[in-house]
Formats: sequence, structure tokens, C-alpha cells
Amino acid sequence: SIGKVLDNSTRQLPAMKVAAVAVFALLALSASAYEVTKTELSVDFVKDFANATTHYGDPKQGCMSDEIAVQIQGVAGDFCTPACSLIKACPTDVPTGVKATPQCALQASQGGKYCALICNPSNKNDDQCGTNASCKAISGVGICTYDD
Repeated sequence: SIGKVLDNSTRQLPAMKVAAVAVFALLALSASAYEVTKTELSVDFVKDFANATTHYGDPKQGCMSDEIAVQIQGVAGDFCTPACSLIKACPTDVPTGVKATPQCALQASQGGKYCALICNPSNKNDDQCGTNASCKAISGVGICTYDD
């Protein structure tokens, strides 16, 4: 009876080896069945993203990915701004030192709405808009723009 057990186990070993080889072959085929596409980050994206750390920044430093650089007709300077709507509020992350309030205040000629930093143009202490920016009067309100 011991001889029979040994005899059966030696017969099963070659079958197990064949099964193991078949499994490894399938794994090798499946591993090579797809291709990996190599990509890189866009240089422009890296430059813009690395420089822009808050919304409403200076376009010279780069805007955030959800912003565009704008200049308001009749107002000196420019700034970065995100889109807004009734259901999409203006982001509240502002550059260091800014005391002005983000509001959905701009209407583009193409129909889109955009945020702006609203300030008080009659404030003699013009520290509402942060570094390199100032409050410009337009239609009775003020908007922060960068003085390039």
C-alpha cells in the first residue's frame, strides 16, 4: 500500500509541472497583452501650476488651471479669474494680503461670467488688493488688478 501511494504521487508530479508551466505561460502572455503609453507633464502646465498657488493672481506669474487671464475694458491692469455662475460660487482662496472680496461680477462679451476681487476705490489706504495690485474704480465699485 505504501508502494501504491508513492507510485501515484510520482505520476502526479509531471502533470503538476506541466500545469505550472502553462500558468506561467499565460501570465507572461497577459503581461505583454497591453501597452504602456509613456507621457510627460506639459512644460506650460508645470510653469503655470507651480507659480499659481491661489486664485486671482497676477497673469505674469501664471494662472491656475481653472482660470483665465482677463483685462477689463477701460480699466488698467489684468488678473487671473475663474468662471462662476448661480450654482458655482467664486473661490475664496486669495493671494496673501488681499482683503478684497471675490464676487461673481464680470460678464464676458461671449456670455460667460467670471469672478473679480471687489474693493473700495475710495479707500485711501490701498492695501485691499495685495502686492503689486491696486483697486481701480469702475461704475461706482472697485476691482483689483495687477499694475504691470
